[in-house]
Amino acid sequence: MSVLGSIPLTSFRTLAVVAALALVSLLAGAFFLPRLTPARCPRRARRWLGRTAVILIPTLLVTAAGGLVFNRSLGIVKTSGDLGRLAAATLLGTKKAAGTETKPERQPLEESELDATFERGDDGMLTTTWTGPTSGITQPVYVIVPRDYAPGDGKTYGVIELLHGYPGAADGILQNLSIQEALDNAIDAGIIPPSIVVAPSLNVDENEHDCADFSGRPAVFTWTAHEVPAMIRHNFPGVSSDRNAWMIGGFSSGAYCAVWTALRTPETFGAAAMLSGYDTQIEGQMKTQGTQYLADNTLSTMLATRAPDGMRIYAMAAADDGAGGAPAALAMANAVKEPDSVTTDIPPTGGHAGPLWIEKVPTMLAWWGSSDVVSSAVGAPPTAQTARASSAFSSIVAATTVTHRSRPLAPNTFAALAVMCALALCFVILTWRVAGNWRLLGKNELADMALSRSRFCRPTVAAVLSALPRPIGAGAAYLARLGCLGLAVSTSSVLIGIASNIAGGFYTSWGSVALTLTRTLG
Repeated sequence: MSVLGSIPLTSFRTLAVVAALALVSLLAGAFFLPRLTPARCPRRARRWLGRTAVILIPTLLVTAAGGLVFNRSLGIVKTSGDLGRLAAATLLGTKKAAGTETKPERQPLEESELDATFERGDDGMLTTTWTGPTSGITQPVYVIVPRDYAPGDGKTYGVIELLHGYPGAADGILQNLSIQEALDNAIDAGIIPPSIVVAPSLNVDENEHDCADFSGRPAVFTWTAHEVPAMIRHNFPGVSSDRNAWMIGGFSSGAYCAVWTALRTPETFGAAAMLSGYDTQIEGQMKTQGTQYLADNTLSTMLATRAPDGMRIYAMAAADDGAGGAPAALAMANAVKEPDSVTTDIPPTGGHAGPLWIEKVPTMLAWWGSSDVVSSAVGAPPTAQTARASSAFSSIVAATTVTHRSRPLAPNTFAALAVMCALALCFVILTWRVAGNWRLLGKNELADMALSRSRFCRPTVAAVLSALPRPIGAGAAYLARLGCLGLAVSTSSVLIGIASNIAGGFYTSWGSVALTLTRTLG
């Protein structure tokens, strides 16, 4: 990998460097603005290029710094090379295999094939890079254990397998969604029995994620549904083999795959959790299999047509989630047949973003522990009564309809885009045409400007500055230029951010944006 392609995008150091460059470009831009007025830079093309650079360079750097902050909030893209490949795939598309879904053969796995060496990182997570003996997939697998976990401690543990979205990373959701804290708190409070959390990486190639095995593609279903669970059971001997002790959950596209995988492998998973997912697959190879295949693999259809076996599903999505998670949850609830069950949780706001998921991870755990089948599966004391009495469980917002109330100036609205566009345009014009003349002038230069008819000259402003003592006047002029340039750059950067948010459909409130900023920078 080249040096440019290996720049870490989740590192605070990278963020600090980009932020420092943005600050330097702002300070330098305010210094050079007066040198790009007609009197000092008579060539029109050079003047235009100079002022364009003065505004554009810090705008791009500030935008990049903001993008790094939001990228760090979930560890979505690891390196600059990954970002380049993602951008290329988005703009140019990726080469999709033409193969159909294959049915995996359940081959017995040798004990030696399941051996994995886990190492504890600075963040406390256990990590191994392991190769699935059947799928051939080599990817990291991350594990979070309770704070008092010890191999051979005599306890039996449940397992929660979590799937990340696309783009995304397994360690990103564990590190940034406070999974360790939520797990420890739930166990300590008796809300769930002793459990571990497993997050396998799904970034098996450069294409969008798949849930199923397709010919010509890595066998992701075999990896997540069979190999990783088998490897965990082998390397963590205290783990229960009872399906009721296993839950698979996911976020965004990983949420769809989590429920789909649970419905396909009920012998492994007795519960599934969908956080901001959707009813029909919108990514990967499933999209190329035709409308009938998509219809058959719609989650609500799968629930309606399967033989019910007591599968429990938690389906959470905000009512203002643009990905359609809330209607998907209701469709699943309307289609399910007893003894299967779907618990819907549809808060009115939250969008499709990390702050909502952080809030709802404890709710997911409380829901899982609200049935004593989980504690019975690991031989632990009952948890249902404690879980149902918890504040996390009481935060479930049951709903039978979806009411979407949009705020007029929320960060995902065109009204906010229009307002910010107007503000950015005003400050850019002010910086471009006026701010360069905010400088301290000598007497001869002031006289020349007073006689000039150039629309770029403002002798009244220069006269005000000239009336101040020279050090104070020069400083005041520089600060005025810096403030104007800063407003032009900041409003332009926010404008780009709003446009990106509208395209992605992530944040639906400024409070969520602020929470992400404070958590990431705090």
